[in-house]
Amino acid sequence: MARVDIAGLTCEVGGYVGPVPATPPSPGRLPSLTGLRFAAALLVFGVHAYSFIPLADPPADRVAGILFNGGDLGVSFFFVLSGFVLTWSVRPGYRPGRFWWGRLARVYPAHLVALVPAVVGLVLTARLPDIWPRLLAFSAPLVQAWHPSDVYYLGINPVTWSLSCEMAFYLAFPLLYAGLRRLGTTALRVAAVALPTAVWLMPLVADLLVAAEHRRWFVYIFPPVRMLEFLLGIVLALLVRRGAWRGPGLPVATALWVANYLAVEWLPAQARDTAATIVTIGLLVPAAALADLHGRRSWWRHRVAVHLGEVSYGFFLLHLVVIVTVMHLVGRDREWTAWQAVGLALAFLVGSYLLAVPLHRWVELPAMRRLRPTPPATPPGPQASPPPGPQERDRQQTGPDPRRDALTG
Repeated sequence: MARVDIAGLTCEVGGYVGPVPATPPSPGRLPSLTGLRFAAALLVFGVHAYSFIPLADPPADRVAGILFNGGDLGVSFFFVLSGFVLTWSVRPGYRPGRFWWGRLARVYPAHLVALVPAVVGLVLTARLPDIWPRLLAFSAPLVQAWHPSDVYYLGINPVTWSLSCEMAFYLAFPLLYAGLRRLGTTALRVAAVALPTAVWLMPLVADLLVAAEHRRWFVYIFPPVRMLEFLLGIVLALLVRRGAWRGPGLPVATALWVANYLAVEWLPAQARDTAATIVTIGLLVPAAALADLHGRRSWWRHRVAVHLGEVSYGFFLLHLVVIVTVMHLVGRDREWTAWQAVGLALAFLVGSYLLAVPLHRWVELPAMRRLRPTPPATPPGPQASPPPGPQERDRQQTGPDPRRDALTG
C-alpha cells in the first residue's frame, strides 16, 4: 500500500502505522466506518489504476491482478456501509422529505462540480462523443444506472453509476427502514443470511433470464439488484442496535475479509465483482461499529483514517478522471515496468487526494451547511426519562438524521 505523510503522521493509505488510540468515541458515533470509506475508495482506485497502467512484466501483472483486479468490490463495501450508516443515523422527528433533501445536499453539489473536469478531460483527449448532451442528460441527474447500455451508464464520469444506485436506495430508504425495523430479531437474522445468498444467486438469475449483452449491467449496475447489499447494511445496523449481532471482533473480521479478497481473482467475473466478499463485508462492518461502541482498538478510528474517509467522496469522484486523462495523454499503448507503474499509481493517488481536499472543503461541506434542512427543535419534557432500550428506541425512531454523514460512492 502507498505510504504517505499527512499532518506529520506516517501512514499507509487504508491503515495507520503505529499506535492506535484506545480512547472510545462519543456514544453513538462510528468513526471507524468513516475510515473504512477510504478503504473502499482505495479498492476502486486500485482496480482502475491496474486497468489503465499496462505492465510489461507478466509475473508483475499477475501479482497486480491478485491485489487489484477485485477492486470493484469496493462498491459493494460502499453499498453495505451506506445502508448501515443511514440506519444508524435515524433519529426521532425526521421525516422522509427532510431525509431526501439532506441526501440531495450531500451528493449533488460535488457530483455536478466533478462533471466539469470530467468533460474537460474528454475534450483534452479527443474522447468527447457526439451524443454527449444525451449522456449528460442521464449522468447529471444520476439516473444512468437504469439504462442497460454501457455507453450511457458509464456516461461522462463513469464512477457515478454507483451514485445513481445510491439515489435509488435513498428514495426507497424510508419505506425499507419502516418495514425492516418492525421485524423481530430472528427474522432479521434470517434476512442477514438470505440477502448474501440472494447476491450470490444474481449471476445465475442473469444467465437464466437476461439477454447476454445485458447480463453485466443486470448483475453489476441495475439498482434493484445492488439494493440487496444496501438492505444487508440496514439489517446489520438493526441487529447491532438491538444488541443482537453475533460475529467476530474487528481483528478476526479484518483477517477474514483480507483472505477472502485475495482469493476472489479465481472466481468468475460476475461473482467476483459483486458477491465475492459480501459475507466477509457483512462481518467486518458490524465488527468496526462495535469496536467504536465498546471503545476497543480500531486503526480505522485514527484521525488520519477518518480524514481520508471524509475526503473519500471527492477522491472517488475525481480519481478515474485523473487516471484516464493522464494515461491517454502519455499514450495508452505504452507498457510500464513494475517500478514505473508503482510510481504512476502513487502520483495518481496523491494527485487525486490533492484535488479531493478542496472539493470536500469548498464544495461538499459548504453545500451541506447551506442546503441541509435544519432539524426541528424538540421541546423539553417536564421530567427526564431514562434512555430507551434498543428495541424501544427502534420503535420511537421515525426518520434519518440528515446531520449524520452517510455513505455515498
